[in-house]
Amino acid sequence: MNAITRGTTAQGLYKGSKGMDDRKEVLGFLRTCIDRRFVAESRHAFEQFTGLKPTDYWHESYAGGSALPPPNTIGEEYAVAHGATLLGWQAHIDVCGGIPGASNEQIERMLDQRILVMLAKYPAARHFRILASDRGIDIREVHPPQ
Repeated sequence: MNAITRGTTAQGLYKGSKGMDDRKEVLGFLRTCIDRRFVAESRHAFEQFTGLKPTDYWHESYAGGSALPPPNTIGEEYAVAHGATLLGWQAHIDVCGGIPGASNEQIERMLDQRILVMLAKYPAARHFRILASDRGIDIREVHPPQ
């Protein structure tokens, strides 16, 4: 088990747009791998798990996804500066072209290490670990180590 504390949250707890309860608009940010096998399903899982609508979050995609440091941090910083509080970090196993030769275990470890960096960088946000595979999508809310 990695140093990240994993938990779950009730689906639909947060609503993406101003709703009947008059809460402030909730926004998010999602970084995924560009692998076309997993982008749509990962977005759908993020939306279902957080309650966000497709227009309630910013999405960027790079080869290797969140398991690798991004070429720049403009997207995440812009989203957070503009109100994103639900942050999704996705990578996938079962052969990632962005991380040639890496085993499934190595990719998971890399993802968890990058998430630790993001937890420290954005401590006020809620963070979601998304691991895609040929078997489906595993999404969990993650917390800093105690």
